[in-house]
Amino acid sequence: MPVTPLINGVNYSWANVGLVLFGVPVIGITKIDYENKQEKKNNYGAGIYPVSRGYGNVEPDGSIEVFYDEWRAIVSASPNFDPLQIGIFDIPITFGGSRLLAKTTNLRSCEFMADKLNTSQGDSKILITIPLIIGAIENKN
Repeated sequence: MPVTPLINGVNYSWANVGLVLFGVPVIGITKIDYENKQEKKNNYGAGIYPVSRGYGNVEPDGSIEVFYDEWRAIVSASPNFDPLQIGIFDIPITFGGSRLLAKTTNLRSCEFMADKLNTSQGDSKILITIPLIIGAIENKN
């Protein structure tokens, strides 16, 4: 069986992800989760097979996970110490490195949806998952 050589020999990984909030790179981020969803349904007429397809709204959704101290810094800089009062903001996410082509995704018109804490005995780190409402997900490159 022939062996296929690696092209560039490097793949995108967590080490190549950069996220900026409010103009500041976030180093305490441990997870980014976002998606576009769209309802799609078959429409039926005569017979038992679909005659067309209908499309619903595109629904962007997502969340970020950060260390507790990173979240507390955001809370401290928030109006009235309430991150739910922060106005609409964009989140640029960069994927790249010295041997990779840079890719950027912008989460547009975001707001935080919750301010919560979930930790328990024995945790060696406290991670906060913050759900987002997102207006659009814009991929570049």
